[in-house]
Parts: sequence; C-alpha cells; structure tokens
Amino acid sequence: MTAISDISAPRTTPTDSEPKYPRSRQATGHISEIHGLRGIALALVVAFHLFGNGRVSGGIDVFLVISGFLATRSLVGRAERGRFRLVEHYGRTFARLAAPALIVLAATAVLMVAFIPQTLWTQTTREIVAAATYTLNWELIANQLSYGAAGPSSTPVQHFWSLAVQGQFFLLWPLVVVGLAFVLRVVTRGRIGLARALFVLTAAAFAVSFLYAIKVSGADQAAAYFNSVTRFWEIGAGALTALALRRLSLPEKIRTYAAWTGLALVVTCGFVMDGADHFPGPLALWPVAGALLVMAGSTPSPRGPRRLLETRPLRFVADISYELYLWHWPLLIAWLYYTGGEHLTLASAAGVLVVSTVLAWATNRLVTRPIQTYVIRPGGPPALVAALAALAVAVGAGWSGLAAIKYSEDRAIEAAARLATADPYTTECLGAAAMAAASTGRSCRNPDLRGELIPAVAAIGADDDNRSECWSFEERPVRFSACPNGAIEGYEKRLLMVGDSHAVAPVGALDLIGDQRNWRIDVASRAACHWNARPLGRNIADNRPACAEWNRQLEEYLRAPEQRNLDAIIVTHSARKTTQPLGEETPYESTVNGLVEAWSHRPSTKIPVIALVDNPMFEPDNAAYLRTTLGCIQQHSPETAGEACGRPRTDVLVKDPHRDAVARDPNAHLVDMTHLFCEDRICPAVIGNVIVYRDGNHITSRYARTLAPYLSRELARIVD
Repeated sequence: MTAISDISAPRTTPTDSEPKYPRSRQATGHISEIHGLRGIALALVVAFHLFGNGRVSGGIDVFLVISGFLATRSLVGRAERGRFRLVEHYGRTFARLAAPALIVLAATAVLMVAFIPQTLWTQTTREIVAAATYTLNWELIANQLSYGAAGPSSTPVQHFWSLAVQGQFFLLWPLVVVGLAFVLRVVTRGRIGLARALFVLTAAAFAVSFLYAIKVSGADQAAAYFNSVTRFWEIGAGALTALALRRLSLPEKIRTYAAWTGLALVVTCGFVMDGADHFPGPLALWPVAGALLVMAGSTPSPRGPRRLLETRPLRFVADISYELYLWHWPLLIAWLYYTGGEHLTLASAAGVLVVSTVLAWATNRLVTRPIQTYVIRPGGPPALVAALAALAVAVGAGWSGLAAIKYSEDRAIEAAARLATADPYTTECLGAAAMAAASTGRSCRNPDLRGELIPAVAAIGADDDNRSECWSFEERPVRFSACPNGAIEGYEKRLLMVGDSHAVAPVGALDLIGDQRNWRIDVASRAACHWNARPLGRNIADNRPACAEWNRQLEEYLRAPEQRNLDAIIVTHSARKTTQPLGEETPYESTVNGLVEAWSHRPSTKIPVIALVDNPMFEPDNAAYLRTTLGCIQQHSPETAGEACGRPRTDVLVKDPHRDAVARDPNAHLVDMTHLFCEDRICPAVIGNVIVYRDGNHITSRYARTLAPYLSRELARIVD
C-alpha cells in the first residue's frame, strides 16, 4: 500500500566530515522481508474487516512504519547523491497512488447511488472528494465519525483515512528532507551529514507525536485515531529505523530471533486486542515494534522468516495489496446496505473477498502496471501533470455531484413542504388519519397525497420540532427547563409533560392540541432520562449522575406553589430504558416501582398522571435505521413503502412499564396509541404518506402532528 517501492538503494559515499563507520547490510541492500510483511499486514487488515466484524488488526500501523522506512531511505540516499528532483519525485509518487484510488472512488460513487440511502449521499460525496485530495482523515474528525466495526456506522470510503495520512507524509516529507539538506549546505557547509541531522529532527518529532497521541487518545479516541499528528510517531519509527540501519545493525546471531519475534507480534496483534479502542496510543507499539524487528532482523539465513515471506501467495497478496485495500471496504459496506444486515456472514465475507481480489488483480494489471510503465518510468513533469489533471477531474466531478444532489434534495424538500404544514384536523388520510380509518374498516383516499412522501427523505434528519428550551442534554451543570406550548396566556388548562427524548418528539402535536383546546402544555425533558425515583440501569450508567440531578431539579420545580394548579402531568419515556434493580427485582420491576414512587411526589394526588405508552422502535441506532428502513423506503413508492418496509409488531413493540405503574396509582391513566402505529401483524414504516420514524426509535415531527386529533381526544377525556 505504500507508494514507494522496496527497491535496492544504490551505494552512497559518506561525506568527508562523517565518521567512516561500516555500513550495515540493510543500509544499501534489498530487504526482501518487507514485501512479504506488506502482504501479511494487508491480509490481516482484510481478514479482520471481513471475518472479524471490522476489528482493527494493526496492519495499517505496519503500513505506516513501512512507508516511513522506505520513503526516508529513498529520499536521503538520492539527496546525498544530489540526484533528487522534487517534481519528478511527486509525479512518481502520486501518479502511482492516484490512478487506482480514483477508479475505486468512481466505483464507490456508483455503489452509493445504487445501495446507500439518499440521506447519506451528501456526506459520502464530501468524503469521496476528501479521499481524492488526501484530506479524508480531517473530514472524518470534523464530522465526529469513529472507526468502528465494519457495519452500519461506517462509510464506504472511510478506509481512505490511512491513505490520507500517508499522502500528507509523502507530500511534506520530501520538503523536510530537501529543506534540511539546503540548510545544512548553507549553514554548516557539509560539516553535519544529512542523515545525522534528520535523525535528530525525526527523533524529536517522534517524541512529540507519541506524547500527543497519548494525550489525545485519553480525551477523544476517535479523533486521535485519524489524526496525522498522533499517527506520525508510527511513520517516524520507520524513518528512524531506516536512518539507524545506515550505521548500525543487529548481530547476525540474534537477527533470526528478532525477525521471528517481530512477525509473531504483527500476526497476533489483532487476535489479542482491537486497535480501534487503543491505537495510536502506547499499545500500538505492539504492531510497530513487530514491523521494526522484522526489518532490522532481515537475514538470508534459512532459519529466518525470509522464505516464508517470499512464498508465492504472500508475494501475490503483496503485489496487489494497495488495490485490494482500496476495493474490499466499499464492497463490504455496499453489501451490508444491500442486504440490510448488521454483519457479514461467513459466505458473504468469502464472496466479498473473492470479488475484491479479482478487482484488485485486474486494477493492478490493467491500471497500475501500465501507469508504472508509460507514466512513471519515463519520469519528469508529465507524471505530476497527469496526477494533478486526474485529481482536478475527480474533484470537479465530486463538486458537480454535490451540486446535483443538493438540487435533487431541494426539489424533494420543496415538494414535501407543501403538505408538511397541512392541518391534521381537516386533511383526510394524512398520517395517523389513514391508520385510524383502516382500523374502523373504512377506505381512505386523498388524491392530493398521491406520490407524495412527507417529510422528504433528504430532510429526515431535520424533521424535529424540539426546541432547546424544552431539552436538557449535555450541558454542565445540569439545567432543568420547561418550555410552554399551545396557549401561553389566558389558557383554560395547564399540563406538564416530562420524560426523555421520546417526550419531546411530539412537541409539534402538543402545540396543535394547546391551540385547538386553549391549553398550555409545558414540556420538560432530559436525554436518556425520565421521572423515576430509581437510578438508571447499567446500559446507561454513565448518565446516572446527570439524570439524578435532573430528577432532583424536577421535583424541586414541582414543589413550587404554582405547580399545585397543574391539571395533569403527562409522562413517557423509551421503554427500553430501565433502572437499577434493588434486591430480587428485575430491571422492569425496578422501573415500575421507581415510576410509582416518583409519581407519589407530585404536588397533589388530585393531579392526574397520564402515562403515554411508548411508540414502537424499529432500530437501536440511527445508522442502522438509515441503512435498513430508510433505504427500503427509497426503493418503494409512498403508497407501498409502509408495508414493504414495515416490521412485525412482535419485533418492534417493547413491554412498557407505564402499564403496570398506572395500575398501582389510583389517579394514573394510560393512553395507548399503538393502534395508530401498528396493524394486526406489522407496524408500517410509512403511514398515510408520512414517514413514521426519523431515526429508528423517535417518531418524525410530521407524523406526531397527525396524531394531534387523537391524542387531544384522549387527554380531554381525562382532564375535562
């Protein structure tokens, strides 16, 4: 995957001012083990991605070491001989890198249109452009993506982050070497050798990068993983080794042991730890040290690993390593989107491996080798011009694609907006009205809705009526707040709704209800938290202190004299969230008991508690929903997507603790609107031309608004 070939470096003559130390064999000779090491590292990367659910094996760290080693050895040797031409070097390097990469990126754009939900097209296209310009790692950091398993949270070009780090190194390192050589000639007039000065400079940069990696990894592991500065120490380790081996070498008798030990470290790393959780922190020394030991322990002795590393299968993998790395990941992600699965099966992983290998071989034979023969070998400016021209075409195509996507999205959003504000009290068959009609056996037709999908898929992420004043999220210290909805002044009734994010999803509906009935409905919510006397369960234990503080402030708010005039308290929360059991309780029983105890603290038992049964939940996280349900909706018409993309009731309905809690409070009432979400067998993804869920477990504000007439009737039955 490195752009600089492992070729034998011509012998160099030390400057007169440098001590005449004997050169080590690795200083000038071909290190045969490197090519095989590259093959093993690549095989591990692909194997763990495909068969290990994206587990990070340390292979990329080995590649970074090899890049630093080969680039530094080549650059210093040519600079010392006075044969270094910056333009020619950049042309050779980036022409070799760009050709296969741009072909894979073009194919990825096709896969994106074919398999990936439209909501991800803009971000994926931005990442394709960033990948082409070797800035993807910074794009990923800016968008707070993490290098997790090869699953729904991954993007099809995410693996280009490592190429971005290497590309930035290949761009800047020649300037460092050339600049340092120039300074040494001018200032020291050759009294200090380039290799010696570069070693000191690299050692200092290595130390700074390593310490910075430790610091950033402790604060933000995802950002540290992609950061070029935190990664430099791995590249720097290879560079330092290349410089050190010019003067030093391991004793022949221990080289065999060093090489085998290094190979064992490289191979075992991924089986012992998942580097995604630890690299590039100190634990990355495991694969880094392994790669360095293999190179430093290079020996022709038959007892060493050279014969193994020169076997035909490893040579084949190493020959196509760059292309195989490029192809395997987008094919893997596209297959997951196509199947809607969380992980690859053994058969599908093998299939992706075979297809990736064939494409990698074809790309190597039909693209890489001809580029090497007809563009790179002749040398000179044409290679750089060709690379820059290809890059310009790719970036231009990327930005044109972004413009086309935005135009398409804007048209869809504009079309949906015409009906998004329709009055749910008077618009027939819109959203929940269609389900209500079906539940009574009536047919429901509204020609104005035909072919319309609300909200537009491209705008699903923005479909949220929540306001910051209703919501306590990540602020510190915790701040309880309640926002008014409906009739703010001169209202006839005042209600309070409390809960987690499921309590703010229907804020738009509460606004409509309040306006229609002249009620004021305040909303107070906290992320992943609800009104309960028990601490949160293990699955959200990190939120316990903040939730406990929010509950304390909520009860303090309820003790205020003006809250005695409340006409009702509405409660709801995600049925998946439970509390910490006491004694022999189950988590469910603990949640029920905590609800009943919390309700007993309301200003007066005369104030009714209205428990709203939680909505069905399609997916545990947003990425999975985008990949499965929303991707399915895009493939069907608004009239057929509901059933085609729906889920069985038994899969999406969660036992709600409010049911049992209500039975234990004399003035608690249950409002169950499941019949407006689910039919007898399935819960549709689209109802009455309205997408029901925006992220797998929160309903869209558009669908919530269509619930207003039915929720209003249920609340009035209790409050009036």
